[in-house]
Amino acid sequence: MAQLPLSGVRILDLTQALAGPFATMILADLGAEVIKIESPSGDLTRTTPPHIIQGTSLYFLTNNRNKRGMMLDLKDANALEAFYDLCKVADVVIYNFSEGVVDRLKIDADTLRAINPELIVCNMTGYGRKGPDARRRAVDPIVQSLAGAVSITGVPGGEPVRAGVATADLSTGLYAAIGVLAALHGRSQTGKGSSVEASLFHSQLSLLNYVATYCAHSGEIPQPVGSGHPGTVPSQVFRTADGWVTIDAGFDRHFQTLCRILDKEHLSKDPRFITRQMRARNRGELLPTLVAEIEKRTTGEWVRILDEAGIPCGKVNNVKEALESPQSEAYHSLRDVEYRGERVKVLATPVWFEGDSLHPVNPPPELGEHTAEILQSLLGYDEARINALTSSATA
Repeated sequence: MAQLPLSGVRILDLTQALAGPFATMILADLGAEVIKIESPSGDLTRTTPPHIIQGTSLYFLTNNRNKRGMMLDLKDANALEAFYDLCKVADVVIYNFSEGVVDRLKIDADTLRAINPELIVCNMTGYGRKGPDARRRAVDPIVQSLAGAVSITGVPGGEPVRAGVATADLSTGLYAAIGVLAALHGRSQTGKGSSVEASLFHSQLSLLNYVATYCAHSGEIPQPVGSGHPGTVPSQVFRTADGWVTIDAGFDRHFQTLCRILDKEHLSKDPRFITRQMRARNRGELLPTLVAEIEKRTTGEWVRILDEAGIPCGKVNNVKEALESPQSEAYHSLRDVEYRGERVKVLATPVWFEGDSLHPVNPPPELGEHTAEILQSLLGYDEARINALTSSATA
C-alpha cells in the first residue's frame, strides 16, 4: 500500500464544529497524523442531531475520522504545559476559537512559535482578526447571509434561500487545508514556520467569484435566477414528464442543436435568440416554449437524446441516487467505517494519487481515547504524571 503524501506530518487539532474538523479531516485523509485535542466537555458536535448511532452523532463521525484523540483542559496550568510540549514535536497547530479566547488561553501564534519556530499555526475565525465584525459570533447560515450568497439564491421574486449544505463552513475548511499545505511547502524552502488565517466570511465571499466581479465593475446588484444562470440561456432545471432534468445549451452550437431536436429551428434564427447575449436578454420570451416542449418527454429520454447530441445535461438526482450512482461507485466514493460495532458509510476525500489504493478509514476517537498513549509515546511522560493530568481533566 502506497504511503500517503502527508505521512510524517503531525497536526494538533483544537477545532470543533464543522469548518475546522473538515479541514483536519482532509489533512488526515491525505496521511497526516492528526491529534484531536478536546476539553473535558468534548466537541459540541458529538451529540448533534438528528442522526445518532451508539450515542455519537453522524455529523461528528463524518468529520473526525482518521484522527487520534486527547483530552486536555488548557485552562489548567499542567495541561497547558503538556500542550506546549506537544507543540515542540508537532508541525501544525490549528484552532477555531472565538476572537479573544486564543490570547486568554496563551496559545496565540507568537507564543507557540516561540516554543517551536518551525511550527505552522492556523487560526480559523468567523470574520477575520480585524475589522468591525472581528468579535461577532459566526455560524454558517449567518455568514451565508452576510456574504451575499443568500441574496442570489432562490427564485426571482421569492424569499432568499440559504444553500442546502454549509458552504461557509466547508469552503473555510478547504481554504484552511490549502493554507496549511502552502505553509508546509514554504517551510520546506525556508526552514521557518508561519501563521495561516482563514475566515468563514471571506471564504464564503470568495465563492461569489465572477458574480462579485460583475457587481464591483458594473454597480448592478445581482439577483436570484432560480436554477438558471445570469448570462447563459438555456441553462437550468426543466420539468420532464416524470421528473426533472438540467440542460445547459448556452453555447450557440448547442442551442442550435437543441432547437433542431425540438423541431423549433426557427428559434435559433430569431434575432432575439441568435446569440448567447441576446438569449440572456430575452430569456422571458424564449423559456416558455422550451419549458413546454421539454415537459413532453421523460428524464431518461432527454438524457439519452441530449447525450447523443453532445448537449450537456443530467438528471436531477436526490442524494441517495447520487451516492449510489455508477460514477460514485467507480471511485469508491462511499467508504466504510466501523464504529462501536456498526458499519457507517462516509464520503471519501475526492483526491487520488497515482498508485494509490484504498486505505482503511479509522473511526473517530472516543473523548480522550489516546491521551495516555500520546503523552507517553511522544513526550515520554511517566505514569504518575499522566495520571495526574488525566485525573485533573475528569475532575
